[in-house]
Amino acid sequence: MKKNFFIGLVLTLTFSAGLLVSCGSESALRVGVCAGPYGDMFVEAVQPELEKKGYKIQIVEFSDYVQPNNALAEKEIDVNVFQHSTYLKKFSADHGLELSYLTEIPTAAMGIFSDKVKSISELPEGSVIAIPNDDTNLSRALRVLAQTGTVELDPSIDASKAGVKDVAVNPKRFSFKEVNAEILPSVLDSVDAAVINGNYAMSAGLKLSDAVYNEQLQAGYFNVIAVRTEDVEKDFSKEITQIVHSDSFRKVIENPNGQYVAFGRPVDYQK
Repeated sequence: MKKNFFIGLVLTLTFSAGLLVSCGSESALRVGVCAGPYGDMFVEAVQPELEKKGYKIQIVEFSDYVQPNNALAEKEIDVNVFQHSTYLKKFSADHGLELSYLTEIPTAAMGIFSDKVKSISELPEGSVIAIPNDDTNLSRALRVLAQTGTVELDPSIDASKAGVKDVAVNPKRFSFKEVNAEILPSVLDSVDAAVINGNYAMSAGLKLSDAVYNEQLQAGYFNVIAVRTEDVEKDFSKEITQIVHSDSFRKVIENPNGQYVAFGRPVDYQK
């Protein structure tokens, strides 16, 4: 009788432990974010659904665009949410990292902000334009400026790799000040305009609607949820993807009083 009880107890404990591992409750799922709307989006629209599935979530905040990918590769975190797919691919290639994205998410466009003018056409000759200094966002900022018609890029080059030297037509002779993306809002008062990533603009209290121009988002520039490539087929990865394409996620995004309603939508996003 005692022997049967002991065997039953072992089987019960083993089964229970298996449940804990399968639902993610044995240890926290560590999610790396930068301060701003994408971390908020994960906490508000993804985390509650993961917790319903039994996961414990630990949010780890980073202060720049370098640490979250390195931390992911080093297994210090399990997921990150802060970058677009073009940046992820370039960073991974440049640093020899095996990282992949699970899905795109609604994204705040880059904006051209100015404390001195109300429209892009009012920028005077010789204006100083602040742009991000990392290669991916620098070329993106130049393409945003090109969308306005104020500059033209050399058509013979790959626009996704454009640098300041590739500005072929610059009739107002703008000059460009390259600074860290996260501090662009703080230099607004010392330049004529700044091209700022939407998340950093919002974190600094800027309204996307106050930009003198908002980027027309293109493929490759929607933000993504990333994991190590080896984890793409793990249960937590599949469940995150399912949540992002669920009605519960879209309910948060479509809230007319929320901060995401004006974000650009990826092609596979459905209301």
